[in-house]
Amino acid sequence: MKRIYFLFFVTLSCVFVSAQSPGGVSTGLSMWIKSNSGTSTTGGLVDTWSYANNGNSFASTGGNRPTLVSNGLNFNPVVRFTGGSKYMDGPTGVNAPLAQYDDDYTVIAVWKSNSTTTFQRIWEQRGNSCPSCGDAFALSTWDGSAPGPGAYGDELGVPPFSHTMTRSYAASVWNFSQFNLYNQMTGDLEITDLQNLGSGPAIYNTDPGATNGALIRAIDVTVNRMGLNYDGTGPLDGDIAEIIVYGGFPITSSTEQSKIFTYLALKYGIHLGVNLTSSAGSTIWNTTTNTGYNTSVFGLALDNASGLSVSQSNSMNTGSGNGAGQSGQGNLVISNPSALSTNQTFLIVGNNNGALTESTTELPTAAAGSQRLGREWKVQRTGNPGTVTTAFNLSGLTITGTNPVNFRLMVDQDGNGDFTNGTIRYYTAATYAGNVVTFNNITLNNTEVFALITNATGSTPLPVNWKSFTAKAVNANVVLNWAVDNNETALEYVVEHSTDGVNYSTVGTVVNQASVKSYSFVYPSLTSGNHYFRIRQVDMDGKGTYSKIATVKGGEIIIRLLNNPVRGNYVDLQITAVRSSKATIRLQSVGGMEVTLQNVNIIAGSNRIRVPMEKAASGNYLLKIQTDDLVVTEKILKL
Repeated sequence: MKRIYFLFFVTLSCVFVSAQSPGGVSTGLSMWIKSNSGTSTTGGLVDTWSYANNGNSFASTGGNRPTLVSNGLNFNPVVRFTGGSKYMDGPTGVNAPLAQYDDDYTVIAVWKSNSTTTFQRIWEQRGNSCPSCGDAFALSTWDGSAPGPGAYGDELGVPPFSHTMTRSYAASVWNFSQFNLYNQMTGDLEITDLQNLGSGPAIYNTDPGATNGALIRAIDVTVNRMGLNYDGTGPLDGDIAEIIVYGGFPITSSTEQSKIFTYLALKYGIHLGVNLTSSAGSTIWNTTTNTGYNTSVFGLALDNASGLSVSQSNSMNTGSGNGAGQSGQGNLVISNPSALSTNQTFLIVGNNNGALTESTTELPTAAAGSQRLGREWKVQRTGNPGTVTTAFNLSGLTITGTNPVNFRLMVDQDGNGDFTNGTIRYYTAATYAGNVVTFNNITLNNTEVFALITNATGSTPLPVNWKSFTAKAVNANVVLNWAVDNNETALEYVVEHSTDGVNYSTVGTVVNQASVKSYSFVYPSLTSGNHYFRIRQVDMDGKGTYSKIATVKGGEIIIRLLNNPVRGNYVDLQITAVRSSKATIRLQSVGGMEVTLQNVNIIAGSNRIRVPMEKAASGNYLLKIQTDDLVVTEKILKL
């Protein structure tokens, strides 16, 4: 009989719908339990924990039930076992995760233990008696047969086949590991974890000297348990976030492995130190192009094939389960994406491990006299998640800023990490409370690098503080409004427009007035589709900063009045349509009395329509145009 023991790390959040699987890898998936899904509780204790891939579930009753802990890891809940007799039993027999006699499989888990000195069982499948229980798979901490504490291992429990393997782990630290078992006499166990990820798995011989490896690996289906050994020993004092089992064959494809690992990394804020791959096979974090910024990589994500929807995240290296952050680590939380709605959208950041101390080096000329943290973060963005909130925890750091006006987020738009050249975009903090400085409505574009100014008190004023910027469609126009502060040295505001969010052109200029803090601009050519706007503030010395990007979507029909006020007996309309439709046009008095009604056919393209006003006396009227998907009301004055 064989037993395999081992330990795992960390968690992050995901939502399951049909046909979803870890990283989109579904072939052979036999058990998928994740603590953010499928748990039913009474008084915070877990009664059942359902598989995410089928209708099976674990169950526990009475005082044996573990606890569901909210915000246990990167804003995700975890299931906590507190020793004693806490455990959960899952389906066995033909419904066991691994089929009887299965000798090729993969187990991947995210977990932690609070001790390195006692044997603790995380999960096992086996028979219910020994030595005749057949083969067993067990995810465990050190069980006493290994050479020392702080290890997980594999041993053959039936003499003369006695063999141990060990890998160290730390107490109260999340672990992440993959175990591949093969039907072969040597090198049959591979372990990949955070200690060797990127350099190749650790390889062990679990059955040295055996003459019938297949028989020894005849895994039994009588026990399927979490949190406790089959005989009541080895209670777990720790947490389980996720366990994934693939039966029938191990996951050996590097592409599939990368997809699964990326899913877990983004969900739980686990830094892997390797390229990250979406379920679609795209590289969404490239360690080569992001050289120098491969520390504590984490991010936001929407990947439907994985059921992955991460709208707030921090790195487990610097943060905590609820994002509060570890003292002295400068934890960064990114949250509240305004447009995380399109599948395969990712916003991932990594830092340069720079010093978390204030410095006056590498500051833009506009920020001369201020101070900044040496740490910088680089962005790799796939798709457009919109604007985000960034919050920096400065607990345990020596910082001279005391209120929001002392802090700026500066963004190096050319992405070279040198803030003394190129165009720098600035944001002023919204709040500073509890040693956390928060910036709202931040745009982080692909390849950009950002850093934190912590003491904005230099003699030279910092660039304009963008307080707000909005764009709103008003019939055939777009009305832009923005509010600023610290605009004493600004010269003008250049309005830029784009239809693809990448290539912008200038469409207007508004002159700055130091005493005026609110400005507006009307863009008169709203067509169907997406329109992107940004404002480039230009200083008197020619330097400047950008506002955030505001987006407006034009409808399928654009309506424009050609003669208002009306000096004759007709009002002329120009209607531009994407497709053919029918329209009803009503001319009404301001009191709602109908003067004329027309039903017209609109063709794709440009339409010119004349609305008669012979019966209308001089005065104000309402013109209402209604199509299948649009109702527009215009005020008309007849002279």
